[in-house]
Amino acid sequence: MDTEVLWEPQEETGTVVVTAAPVLLNPQIELEVVDPDERAQALVDEGGTHFLHTLRNGQRLHIVCLPNTPPDAPLAALVPLDEHGFGRLEAIDRLLRSVHRRSVPRDPRLTRQQTRRARHMIQAVDGHLYGESYRTIAEVLFGTEHIAEEVWKTSSRRYATMDLIKHGLMMIAGGYRKLLQHRPRF
Repeated sequence: MDTEVLWEPQEETGTVVVTAAPVLLNPQIELEVVDPDERAQALVDEGGTHFLHTLRNGQRLHIVCLPNTPPDAPLAALVPLDEHGFGRLEAIDRLLRSVHRRSVPRDPRLTRQQTRRARHMIQAVDGHLYGESYRTIAEVLFGTEHIAEEVWKTSSRRYATMDLIKHGLMMIAGGYRKLLQHRPRF
């Protein structure tokens, strides 16, 4: 069974924090941002009510509704004006596009290559922690036929495996938090 992880909003810049829209903004459209099934699976804590909202592109978005927000109130998103504001704005953009039935871009925090590398790091560390040799781990990651073609002691895949384990251990030690944050575009 797959369990979705809800990260702390201060760690994951892709979380959208919402509250009742102020009257000053004259909110006129009341959209159903969170559907009844998502409401039924909500998690409530002192920080608010946490939902996993499915966007139109199939990706999931963590929404936190602050305490004391009436369930039927028009919503407004909160964005602290700090270094993570851009990442939060991207998450809000994706939510707005989904709610208004527009095309939703994929989450820009991780490229497909970074996602694949993170998966390989976790697999490599898992094998390492179970006592598997670098060669066995490399065979699982890259395929037995590719490993057999090279002299193992000087194989680039040997060094790649060692690098994946090293960076995977760093990720486990807390570096994974960087994956949750916005990547600046230059």
